[in-house]
Amino acid sequence: MIDLNDETAPWTDLLAAATANAITDFEVEFCESLRQKLEKFGARARLTEAQHHKLTCIAQAGGFWERDR
Repeated sequence: MIDLNDETAPWTDLLAAATANAITDFEVEFCESLRQKLEKFGARARLTEAQHHKLTCIAQAGGFWERDR
């Protein structure tokens, strides 16, 4: 698990960037699920390494194969 409260990796900023770049249904739903997690757990919210990777990819405007279709 990644501690998302680490000052070097503010995931709320990453989530905002990802939300702005979300295009596919998957990306939009993924960002929404993380937003709900943040609302539910607040500062205690954590992401797995896989979730963090996906969020980073979306925030950096993609790279998912779904966008190539």
